[in-house]
Amino acid sequence: MKNLIYIIAILLTVGMFQSCSDDDFPVPPASTVPEFAFVIDNDEFAPATVTFTNNSIVPGNVGTATYYWNFGDGESTSEENPTYLYTESGAYTVNLVVTTSESLEINEITKTVVIKDPNATGVPIYFTDGAQVYQGLINTQAPIFTTVNGVVAQSSYGMVIDNVNSKLYISDYGADKIYRSNLDGSNFEEFRTGVDQPNGMTIDYEENQIYWDTSSGIQRGNIDDTDVNQVEDFVTGQSNDPDGLSIDLVNRKLYWVNYNGGVWVKNLDGTGESELIPVIEGGSMLVIGDRIFYDEYVASGDVRLKSADLDGTNISTIAVNIGRVVYGIGYDANENKIYWGDRSTDVMMRANLDGSSPEAWFTHSADTRGIVIGELE
Repeated sequence: MKNLIYIIAILLTVGMFQSCSDDDFPVPPASTVPEFAFVIDNDEFAPATVTFTNNSIVPGNVGTATYYWNFGDGESTSEENPTYLYTESGAYTVNLVVTTSESLEINEITKTVVIKDPNATGVPIYFTDGAQVYQGLINTQAPIFTTVNGVVAQSSYGMVIDNVNSKLYISDYGADKIYRSNLDGSNFEEFRTGVDQPNGMTIDYEENQIYWDTSSGIQRGNIDDTDVNQVEDFVTGQSNDPDGLSIDLVNRKLYWVNYNGGVWVKNLDGTGESELIPVIEGGSMLVIGDRIFYDEYVASGDVRLKSADLDGTNISTIAVNIGRVVYGIGYDANENKIYWGDRSTDVMMRANLDGSSPEAWFTHSADTRGIVIGELE
């Protein structure tokens, strides 16, 4: 009898929930989702025509959809799939608003369309957000970055420019690879495979060698050797994880900083390996003249950019309160400024070499890592 009562109670409970679900809590209709894609002709140089494809999702029960486009230069349209001619270069904020007649929704999406200046000159600058590489120019205009087409990575933290051969090298920590391409992204290829979690890289032009870090040391490879397996161990037994590295070409020395502690140096002939500054935890290293520049993790939310003489003495602080470990310090020799990325705010900063005149130079939608700067065009 108890079992029968229990079964009846269960059936009544299920029926009540079904009744409430059907009558009192109707499932709301699906919402409208605005979305669009675009293609830019003329290799994205002004004047350029942009073809917009409206990919918005509009459920059948929301009524008629109306589309309103704002092209970011004061012009607009209500066409569903418009084309638009941009005659001037610039970064344009394009906004699509979708309204519906029955559900009375107003939803919108915004994307940036970058039209490049065919006559623009300046110092080329690159960075990666891990998956894509971006290129811009340092000049008197506001920074405009565009994607370097053809370069794809899983999780990139570091890059280096070969200014002699006009090549870009990209390390891929996630794929255990180093890639190489032309500066425009063409001829993208695997340079080395099976390397162990590479991040930082630096080039020795005298010996035609490129150096990169691993999880426990530093390796190098000949730039002209196309064998993806050609590697040579240069530093071993570094259990505290080398990351950023840079070469002093004048004195023929390699400097690096470890993620888990210490700034180190070693002669490029393989002698004289020593720790210059103990304890320091960081991700980037750059030699500029007679100083080294590196980041130091002090506490969560407090990473500091510092510099020191080549022997590790005379340490000074360039910047404080950087949110996360820095990956990639760039140097613009033309303006004598240093660049770095704050991966907590997605802001690329710059300042004079002594830390004066700091400014937020560029904001991205994701990380700004692997910053490298080329020569004046």
